[in-house]
Amino acid sequence: PEKMKEIEDVLYLACSCKKVSVEEVAIAVQNGADTVEKVGEITGAGTACGRCKALVQNVIDLKK
Repeated sequence: PEKMKEIEDVLYLACSCKKVSVEEVAIAVQNGADTVEKVGEITGAGTACGRCKALVQNVIDLKK
């Protein structure tokens, strides 16, 4: 059960470096952030190691 919680926590985060949730990214996109850079300015996601940039882009693409 504890392992499941860890997996859920990881899935919930878009950016583990800055502890930004997928929901926070989606809200930023709904509020007009239409590039990975703009999402990063608002949430911090994608501004550390950059591994989550593709995920952030996917959220942006889904909102279009």
